[in-house]
Amino acid sequence: GKNKQNIIDALIQTKLAESRSEAKRLIQQGGISINDQVTKDTNLIIDLKNDQIIRVGKRKFVKIKITG
Repeated sequence: GKNKQNIIDALIQTKLAESRSEAKRLIQQGGISINDQVTKDTNLIIDLKNDQIIRVGKRKFVKIKITG
């Protein structure tokens, strides 16, 4: 659907990463999980869904809210 996007773009859009290089590094280090599933794939396309949780490290996370 229209909410599919690259994980790096998603991290930047949700302000979990400030740059593409930071996003890439976080992913490669295994610091990113989506609904508690760690991913190390920087080319991952995620389908943003309501209440999906993208977590960075132990404390930072966002819960996706799709509007419209």
